[in-house]
Amino acid sequence: MMTSLRSLAAILLLLGTFSGCSLPKIVFLHDPLSADEHTQLGIAYDSQQKHDLALDQFRLAIKKDKKHLAAWKLLADLSYRLNDLDSAVSALEKAIELEPASGDSRNNLAWVYLKQGTNLKQAATILEEALMLHPANRPYYLDTLGMVLLKLGKTKEAVSALEESARTLPADKPEVLAEAYDHLAQAYDAAGNKDGHERSLIKAQVLRNKK
Repeated sequence: MMTSLRSLAAILLLLGTFSGCSLPKIVFLHDPLSADEHTQLGIAYDSQQKHDLALDQFRLAIKKDKKHLAAWKLLADLSYRLNDLDSAVSALEKAIELEPASGDSRNNLAWVYLKQGTNLKQAATILEEALMLHPANRPYYLDTLGMVLLKLGKTKEAVSALEESARTLPADKPEVLAEAYDHLAQAYDAAGNKDGHERSLIKAQVLRNKK
C-alpha cells in the first residue's frame, strides 16, 4: 500500500495562508515566489481539487529548486492519484536520490511498479531495503512486498508477508487494515486456501463497517 503524504501536506499548509479561501490561477511574468511558496500554493490547489494547477505549482517549485524534496514527493503523490504512473515513478526516483535513507519513498515506488506490472524484481529488492531502513513501518512495507511477491508467483512467501502485515498493522486504522485483509484474501485465493480467503474478505468488510 502507498504510505500517505497527507501529514506532510498538512504541515506545509500550516506554514502558509492559502487554506481558507478559493484560489484563482496565479500567473506571473516574473516569478516572485520561492520554491516553498510554490509548494504551499500547490497543496492549497490540491485541497480544492484543482489538480492541474497543483501540478503546475509543484513543478514550478522544482524549477526553482531542483532539490526541493517536499515538492518531488507531493508531485509523486498527486501524479499517482491522477494515474500518471510514469510521472510518479520519475518523481519518486528523484526523491530517493535526494533522500537515500527514505523507506517510504522506496515503498511507494515499489507500489507504483506493482500497479504498472513492471520492474517487479526491482520492487522486491527496494522493499527489502525499505524494511532495513525504516523497520517501524514494517507492517506497511510487508503489505506492498506481499502483493509484489504474489505478482511474481511466490505465493507462499506472499501469504507469509501479508499475514504478518495484517496481524501487525495499527488497529486504529480500520480502512488500512481492510485493504490489508483484501490483499491477504487474494493471496489465500492464489494458494487455494478457500477458508482463509473467505475469512479475510469477511474481516475486511467488518473493518469497513467500522469507518
